[in-house]
Amino acid sequence: MGSRIVQIIGSIGYESYWELHFSIEGRRYGPYKLVASAIAEHLREKGKDCSVTLLLPESLVVDLAGTPEEAEELLRDREKLAREAERRLRDIMGTDFEVRVIQGLGYYALRDKRTALEFVNYIDNVSSYALVEMTEAFDRDGELYFCTSTGHNAYLLALQMALATYYAYREFIRQSAEGSVRFDLYTVYHPKPTAGMTTPVEVERTSHRAFFSFPQPRKEFVADRTGEAVELGRELSELMDSMNGERSRAQLAFNAVRFNVPLLLTYLDPPDGERVLRALREALARIERRKRISNDGDVLRVSRLRVVRSEVFAWVIIAGLSAYLSRVVRSVSATGRRMGALLETVKKFYGEQDLHLNCYVLEHEIDQIRRHAEALMPGEGKLLSEALRLSGSSNAKRNFFAHAGLLAEWTHVRRLEDGEVVLGYDEQHLRTIKKWVQNPEPC
Repeated sequence: MGSRIVQIIGSIGYESYWELHFSIEGRRYGPYKLVASAIAEHLREKGKDCSVTLLLPESLVVDLAGTPEEAEELLRDREKLAREAERRLRDIMGTDFEVRVIQGLGYYALRDKRTALEFVNYIDNVSSYALVEMTEAFDRDGELYFCTSTGHNAYLLALQMALATYYAYREFIRQSAEGSVRFDLYTVYHPKPTAGMTTPVEVERTSHRAFFSFPQPRKEFVADRTGEAVELGRELSELMDSMNGERSRAQLAFNAVRFNVPLLLTYLDPPDGERVLRALREALARIERRKRISNDGDVLRVSRLRVVRSEVFAWVIIAGLSAYLSRVVRSVSATGRRMGALLETVKKFYGEQDLHLNCYVLEHEIDQIRRHAEALMPGEGKLLSEALRLSGSSNAKRNFFAHAGLLAEWTHVRRLEDGEVVLGYDEQHLRTIKKWVQNPEPC
């Protein structure tokens, strides 16, 4: 995995940037016009393979287009806008780079001075689309350096919000593949440069946490309540149904881990986080196709529907959690419900999520079952209530969760020829068990 350097461009004009020398960890680099170039040289000196991505706000079309017609053409074709910007930025950059376009905000004057450019847009949109693009563009990178010295404050804030959620998503992706390396996120900043002076650069590792908590999306992507938004909501319902199916699978697996019902994991289908992301990308693409560009002579206006940022962020986290929970379900299912293997496998996942009390309770329950199962003959099986000589539960749901999902009258125990003990649910109660785990609240 390589390193990714990301910087938002504040202007495309060559004269907008000074030739500067930068100091990083006691080493002097330059002259460069952008700190991203200095960071790239610094990392390559350390033997790291790195790539530079310049993020181009759509608003910088004012630096490229001489007329409203030229601006409109570029705004309708993001790939052409990126190519034109890349051609102009070659003189500014001192290293290889790529350009990616992000949505625009604000009100600007075109170069003809007679026409204004207005973006009827929202910081939530900029952040949401940037985040979802990261899940595809940056997922092979082992570390990311976000340079904050250029770009409008609104764009910087939008990217910082997106990166915080992207970090949590990547942490779950890391946990989904045993042995994979961690993803590191760094913020790069420096004071205002002074002509003729070396500019000191600070590189700070950004600390975020991926909490083992399941988001609850509102199940609507667009905040507007116009007729167009309602129509679009109906159009997106099929995609939402697909996403909700995966969310339900992920929620059930999550609850089985969170509320200490590990045996249920062996009866579940693994959730598919990639399916969630594919549907999310398609939903955002359909919303973007509703973008309107109008020219009334004085103002070239780009209007977008408002995306619900919390909804998009929640689905990205669900996608990451689904990838992790898929590993959990597959690993626990691979134990064949053998009690010893199930315990050791689940303990590893509980440890990853700091669910130490779950470990304590489960170990106690397994120890109880193991001691009583010694009386079984090889090949013999019976209900756990018979093995433990227990009567029925007066409050079955409470006892189910109190005993790590191993309710005695619904759980079978069988001793194999090799002496190992296998657990299993009475499948006539499986539907009720899933219902309880999906909604663990008291009846």
